[in-house]
Amino acid sequence: MPTERPSNQSEHTELTRDAYDRLAAVWSATTDDGPFNGHLERPAFRALVPRPLSGLRVLDAACGSGAQCEWLVEQGADVVGFDLSPAMVDQSKRRCGERVRLFVGDLADPLDLEPRSYDGVTCSLALHYLEDWRVPLGSFAAALRPGGWAVISSDHPFAPPLPGQDGGYFATELVSDTWNKAHVEVTQHFWRRPLSGIVDAVADAGFAIERIAEPQPSSTALQQFPDELAPTVGVPNVIVYRLRKLTEREAGGSFRRRRTW
Repeated sequence: MPTERPSNQSEHTELTRDAYDRLAAVWSATTDDGPFNGHLERPAFRALVPRPLSGLRVLDAACGSGAQCEWLVEQGADVVGFDLSPAMVDQSKRRCGERVRLFVGDLADPLDLEPRSYDGVTCSLALHYLEDWRVPLGSFAAALRPGGWAVISSDHPFAPPLPGQDGGYFATELVSDTWNKAHVEVTQHFWRRPLSGIVDAVADAGFAIERIAEPQPSSTALQQFPDELAPTVGVPNVIVYRLRKLTEREAGGSFRRRRTW
C-alpha cells in the first residue's frame, strides 16, 4: 500500500480513486450497518436533509455504493448520483437499478450539469479529499435553483490530531489514515482545515449555513459497537452542514454590506 502523501491534486485523485475502487466490493457490507458511517454520520446527515423530498430533484455527489441514493429515492426524490470511483458507480447501479441516473465524475473538476435544475445536493464525507473547495461548491451553486439546499459532511475541524499531523489547528494540512474494511486495507489522504476556511469557501460560493450537526453515537449504537464508538463520545469527529443557496438579491446585499464595514 502506498503511504507517501500525494504531492498534487491529480495524484491525490488517482490514489483516492484507486482506494475506493478496491473498497467498492465490501463498502456496503461494512458501512451500511457499520459504526462510523451507518450509526454515527448518516443519521445526523439525513436529519439535516429538508423534507418532504417527493418530486424534488436531488444530486448525490460522491455517491459511493449508493446508500444515500437509495434512501433519497425511498423518500420520493428524483435522484442523479455520481462518484469518482467507477467500481463504486457499478455498485450503485446494482443497488439502485433504473431508479437513479448515475455517472462517473470528479469533484475536483467543474461538473457538466444543467444550471438551476436541482432542488438539493447531498455530499457525504467527500469534500475533505480536496484542498480547494471552490470548484465543487461552485458546481453545486450553479446546479441549484435559487433557494436550493446542500447538505455536506466532512472531517470535523476540531477533531483530534491524526498521527503525523503537525501543522496545528489553523493549518490547511494533508493528513493520512489507514482503514481496514473486511479484507481490504487502504491508506486515505484528506485535508484538515480551520473552520474559518470552510465558512469562507461556503460564503464565497453563494451559500449561507442554515444548520450544523456534530454527531454523537446513540445509546443503541454504543451498545452495538462499544469498542469503536466509545472513544467518540464527547469528541468531535464529523461535522454536517446544511447550506442554502442565496438569491441574487441576498448575495448582492451581503456583498454591499461587507464593503461598507
